[in-house]
Amino acid sequence: MVMQGLPVPTMESELRALAWAALLTPACAAYARFAARRLRPGLPRLAALFPTFPVFAYLPCTFASLHLRLFSTFFHTWLAINKLVLLALDRGPLHPGLPLLPFVLCAGLPIKVHLVQSRQTASKQQPPPPPPPVAEFLRPCARSALLLGFLAAAYPYTRWLPLYALHYLYCIQIFLTLDLVLSSVALASAAVLGASMERHFSAPLAVTSLNDFWGRQWNLMAVDLLRASAYEPVRARWGRDAGVLAAFLMSGLLHELLYWYMTLRRPTGEMLLFFMFQAASQIAERWARAAGLWRPPKAAAYLLVTVFMVVTVSEMFFGPFVRAGTDVRLTEETTALVAMVWSAAKHLIRPSGVASS
Repeated sequence: MVMQGLPVPTMESELRALAWAALLTPACAAYARFAARRLRPGLPRLAALFPTFPVFAYLPCTFASLHLRLFSTFFHTWLAINKLVLLALDRGPLHPGLPLLPFVLCAGLPIKVHLVQSRQTASKQQPPPPPPPVAEFLRPCARSALLLGFLAAAYPYTRWLPLYALHYLYCIQIFLTLDLVLSSVALASAAVLGASMERHFSAPLAVTSLNDFWGRQWNLMAVDLLRASAYEPVRARWGRDAGVLAAFLMSGLLHELLYWYMTLRRPTGEMLLFFMFQAASQIAERWARAAGLWRPPKAAAYLLVTVFMVVTVSEMFFGPFVRAGTDVRLTEETTALVAMVWSAAKHLIRPSGVASS
């Protein structure tokens, strides 16, 4: 299936796009560090950093593969621009005093380095935390790769499942894919920098409250940036609930942008509606807990939260992408990638006589 307006990815086109991203991202990050070291925080620094924003916004458009377009949107258009805006306001996680290589990697990749996350720690001359064991990132990489392989093998036999059950598998696949990619990036970055990294996920498939899912379990890099750029400024002026609404509003707008990148269609507003509904539900849950009206047993809370998330994600989040054919295109890309990996593996082991033609 070819989605309207999106070209079919080829190895040559995607390698070319990756090369441009590998060239432009460090160049923009290095320029941002140079400018930030010479300008005071505020409008002067923001004006100097602004020319890098269109570059990061355009990079996802260079990819034809929806998987690469998705990750480029997250890495460049979401995280890099957000980090640079916070840098202009001197609010971290980037800081002009960082060495060049950590600055470039932290600007262009979704990594959280313990050493750069707390300038207060650095000012007190405390030693940075020791790098975690390599197994801390190898385990999630191996686990996610193995489970994704099982899911890919099982998908042809899942058509009989009810819609919500199938979408629950989609949710698991999204988590495993993100965890695999982000853990791999963190593993490589930890090896290069020799610094301690933070995980992006905790246990998002085993939560018993919406507040726990959105605040402490799911995509913690995005959570930290939304907290710094939307939640904390609004909370300081209008209170906690307004801060939650602001953070989810910003997330909804970013997902509307993601919808455009992935489909090249006009956003429908459903992404924004989904995240504002999650914000209202999270606030209502906290109010109910404070009033003693919501204290179910742990097993019941897990079941209720899981059903709530699967139903709302299925009806409000997946719907626009499914109607645009994005799910079919992503499945085709995944199938092609698995076939390519399997073909390469057979080619490598064939000379030893382990595999036959």
